[in-house]
Amino acid sequence: MTRLLLAVLAAATLPAVAVAGTVEVRLTGARPGGPVLVQLCSEAEGLMRCARTATVQARDGVAVARFENVPAGRWGVAAFQDVNSDGRLGFGMMGRPNEPWGYSRNAPAVMGPPAFRDAAVTLPAAGGMIPVQLGL
Repeated sequence: MTRLLLAVLAAATLPAVAVAGTVEVRLTGARPGGPVLVQLCSEAEGLMRCARTATVQARDGVAVARFENVPAGRWGVAAFQDVNSDGRLGFGMMGRPNEPWGYSRNAPAVMGPPAFRDAAVTLPAAGGMIPVQLGL
């Protein structure tokens, strides 16, 4: 009985194993043309330069990016379609993007990206799906 009790106590003091799942970002509103660039951003990163990125092609206005091994927590998505394939989001004369772009939760962007809290989605360890509507 003492060995069993010691084993149970030892197991209880071990750190929890982090479980990570797959996150699917489903983007709608893409135009014919270039690829869609997607960033899955942690709260610590904000929405500007994120370590998890994907470049995907749209088909019939829809693009899907998958991210593996994403731990539970608050995540945000920033995406744009690089219609002219120059590697960056294009802007018009008034400073508005002239290529389709969007954020998770349709967070509004005024004079720059939205606050992370406005785009944040809480994901469980199993992962999940985050929809993003691209627009101008």
